[in-house]
Amino acid sequence: MLKRSVSGVRGIVGDGLTPEVAARHAAAFGTVLKGKTVVIASDTRPTGPMIKDAAIAGLLSVGCNVVDIGIAPTPTVPLAVSKHKAAAGLAITASHNPIEWNALKFLGSAKAILPPATIERILKVADSGKLALKRWDKIGHRFDETRMIDHHIRSITRLNVVDSRRIRRRKPRVVYDAGGGAGYEYGPALLDALGCDVRKLNCKPGPKFPRGPEPVPKNLRQLGQAVRKAKADIGFATDPDSDRLAIVDEDGKPLGEERTLTLATYWVLSRTPGPVVVNLSTSRGVADVAAAHGQKCYTSKVGEANVAAMMRTKRAIIGGEGNGGVILPELSPGRDALLGMALVLSLLANSDDPISEIAAALPTYYSAKTTRPAPADFSRRLKRLRQKYIKEHQDDRDGIKVDFEDGSIHARPSNTEPIVRISAEARSPRRAKELLNDALGALGL
Repeated sequence: MLKRSVSGVRGIVGDGLTPEVAARHAAAFGTVLKGKTVVIASDTRPTGPMIKDAAIAGLLSVGCNVVDIGIAPTPTVPLAVSKHKAAAGLAITASHNPIEWNALKFLGSAKAILPPATIERILKVADSGKLALKRWDKIGHRFDETRMIDHHIRSITRLNVVDSRRIRRRKPRVVYDAGGGAGYEYGPALLDALGCDVRKLNCKPGPKFPRGPEPVPKNLRQLGQAVRKAKADIGFATDPDSDRLAIVDEDGKPLGEERTLTLATYWVLSRTPGPVVVNLSTSRGVADVAAAHGQKCYTSKVGEANVAAMMRTKRAIIGGEGNGGVILPELSPGRDALLGMALVLSLLANSDDPISEIAAALPTYYSAKTTRPAPADFSRRLKRLRQKYIKEHQDDRDGIKVDFEDGSIHARPSNTEPIVRISAEARSPRRAKELLNDALGALGL
């Protein structure tokens, strides 16, 4: 089966996602763009070349010129779109999904997102089969661009909110774990440019990922050991397409992916005032940080495109998602793990405290999360959850989010997999687990 949403078109290769499916959806993308230029990249999955070549064929068939930037992080694509004055971008990556998955992720430029409504149009055209196919002499042309790494790194290090000078003076020792993903060259290159003492881990692309693709604590044991062995100041881990960042402290302890955006927001707001936007599943720790700086924090539906759209409306200066995704509109409207590293290093370089103490000084919440196969009657089950907490504040824009004085519950269908996600957050691990179990009971899961 295919999973289609604002996050793109995803599926298991050979079981839902095929070259024909990739070519058709890419051709639909090009049809909506009226044959304009598209930038394309892929992560390191073994199916990347096949799916990317099929997508390129689809784009060329409707008259689009294609700029192929090779293996590159997803956040590099919008920067390349702007640099090459293209109309849009296409990333061939299933992000945090297991290696048997792949996907087409439709992207805008560094200055403008691709609205969710445009993605809906692409899917409708793909289903209708009304593709603007061209004659042999009107098809598009393919061009290769292999040095976007330099442009991406310069774009980050030149940001006013990135304190490159202080980072270089401090010269922190950093262990970077690419997880065998697209950041295997980009991550170390950025850290080198910032003057860090870099130790690389899982920075070779291979036929398989050397650890779980999601940078969640259970997949970061090797990174924690490497940080302790190297006596490093901090450890960073990214997912296969390098748009999500997780942090390990100087003792090798994972801070939890929710802390990434909290730390980045704290640093940015300490330098520049402005609104913040996060999705409904993001820790309220970000909202607490914003409030402490006298700023508003708005929430959107889950999904990078939804967050970015609201950020534009609210003129937010920083935002993102609690899965480790940091968005800075000054750079690009998309999540960028490399940017996240530069912001957290700026915070670290401007403090006399280790990263563990910096994180501990910020509002602390504990989360409990789980997933279940998506039941056919999930909408009906959500009504039971709504009724159970009828007296509490609820938000039904994306599943059901229930807010309590001391925590929250969020149950929703995933945008990227045929599952439902249930999460809870509270001031203590025990309370978070209690809320999660209560939610599962109400949902009959």
